[in-house]
Amino acid sequence: MRLAIFGLVAGLAMFATPVMAQSADPLAPAREGRLQCFEPNTSAKTCQALGGYVFQANGVIDNPAQVLISPSPAIVMRISNPVTVRNGAICGPLTAADVARATFTIDGAVASEADTTEIRSSLTQQLGQMFGQESCMTLTPDGDGFRSETTMGGVPQPQQTQHVIWVGANDGYRVAP
Repeated sequence: MRLAIFGLVAGLAMFATPVMAQSADPLAPAREGRLQCFEPNTSAKTCQALGGYVFQANGVIDNPAQVLISPSPAIVMRISNPVTVRNGAICGPLTAADVARATFTIDGAVASEADTTEIRSSLTQQLGQMFGQESCMTLTPDGDGFRSETTMGGVPQPQQTQHVIWVGANDGYRVAP
């Protein structure tokens, strides 16, 4: 199985999930159970990526996410990494270990061990230069949602700008092409 990874960098931008710049607590919607839907299709209730937060008792914030990495076949990666809030942004590095722990579905079915190995290898090769670099995102109000903007290692990444909306966990949104 040869994979053409689709929009991966843009989809992975949400690992350091965006925040609302005006909020005293940029994670307030997440604390209420809301999720961030990246590049939403509101009529179909689909997202290119869907991310949330899990607040641990020890103060660690985990950012579990589902990311569409290929539209055909539809390959969705499930991944989680820790993030921190700093200066109005949510920040965290992507690591090789994050990719090694990720799970995948292909057209809705759990990926075979062979496909998982190939997908991880391809991702590791494509993303190697990003591993360990801190990615930070902010959200600016924009129309019916927000414009997420990313920096990586302090350098703006305009190609990763995305439209984002907050959705309820039970609103029926899913990751799909």
